[in-house]
Amino acid sequence: MISNRKTKVAIAVAAIAVAGLSLSSCSGGGGGEAESGDTLKVWWWENDASALSAGWNRAIEIFEEKHPDVTVEFELKTYEQMQQSGQLLLDSDDAPDVLEYLKGNATAGLVSQAGLLTDLTEVADKRGWDLSSSVQDVGLYENGLMGSGQRYGVTNYGEYVPVWYNKNLFEQYGLSVPTSLDELETVMQTFVDNGITPLALGSADYPGVHLLYELALQNMDEADWAAYQRFDGDVNWDAWETAAETVADWTAKGYISTDSTGIPAQDAGNAFVAGTYPLFFSGTWWAGPFVDDITSFEFDQFLFPGTDYVPGSGGNLWVVPEKAKNKELAYDFIEITMSEEVQNFLGEEGQVPVAADLDAIESPVGKLVLGEFAKLQDSTEGGLAWYPDWPVPGLNDVLIQNNTELVQGTKTPQQAVEGIRTAYEQGLADVGL
Repeated sequence: MISNRKTKVAIAVAAIAVAGLSLSSCSGGGGGEAESGDTLKVWWWENDASALSAGWNRAIEIFEEKHPDVTVEFELKTYEQMQQSGQLLLDSDDAPDVLEYLKGNATAGLVSQAGLLTDLTEVADKRGWDLSSSVQDVGLYENGLMGSGQRYGVTNYGEYVPVWYNKNLFEQYGLSVPTSLDELETVMQTFVDNGITPLALGSADYPGVHLLYELALQNMDEADWAAYQRFDGDVNWDAWETAAETVADWTAKGYISTDSTGIPAQDAGNAFVAGTYPLFFSGTWWAGPFVDDITSFEFDQFLFPGTDYVPGSGGNLWVVPEKAKNKELAYDFIEITMSEEVQNFLGEEGQVPVAADLDAIESPVGKLVLGEFAKLQDSTEGGLAWYPDWPVPGLNDVLIQNNTELVQGTKTPQQAVEGIRTAYEQGLADVGL
């Protein structure tokens, strides 16, 4: 089971995070008092086609039924907007009352340490929220390091990254679900031999980075994972170099298209839906849209073969800015998203709710993702391996850039990993480690 060990470098990680923000403009502990109780401002970035968006819109409907005198003002943001400018938006006098925010040291850890998020520890206790599941550890931060400490966020879903596949094309070419990396390569070579590029991959976005990380996990054990994610020991950069060599090899063999360097995640997913590619390595957040949009073939999923480690965790967080004007209303909204009605709704839509009545979920895709997530969460060997961009601020952009150049062929595997390593270690070097 992946450990949640803390180390003495937690304070150093906090220093890295705070280095990215000025604390001079942060509101104090007395901030965030309601100016008026007639408006709730909610932000999230999930698009209208997602199960999360549908579930949270239902939560708004329930909120409005319970608060008929309150107007809900919703704004749709983008993932990139919150990744790049989230701290500035949180530190604004126009911050929302509650919003979806990115989990991890470099995001929620950074802004919690900077004093921009409300500590929800006492709120959760007072309201009797059951947040005992380890999935909720993504909302705990101490000195900017995720996994324990005070609660700054609540997630109402989990997620992991499987391989989605086109069952019709597998049957057409007599292929079985691979159980090893060699078998996966045999599957992909069969498609290449028949003029089909196997992997729908948005190399210019998170799917490419997730694939590189998953391939690195092939050659990592728990100690290596802890070293990378929690700074507990020396990072196994050889595992990353082997992963980069595999990506370069797969690109040369035609398993990955060099054109993928100009493709974002959404376009890659759309191409899988269209039947253009038989394989798509991306998260469970696609399950609901696939049910709605895939009409010309049957789809299924399998966990990436060859390792017990899978990118995944509890989902992104509901947080309440320290400068929120209507915090009690924000708490009411978070509570509704954790209600059985909304949780069961998410499960039916193919999401991975954290507090649903599992016996009440009837949809096949809901049962599929919930079952696999439960196995990963309970695993004693491997399990949910978090995400590669979490350790230090700014790493996401560096991972995308170097992976893109790797697929383009403008960087060797060694150069790509050196670029990632340099950014990773620079974050630690900034505080003298």
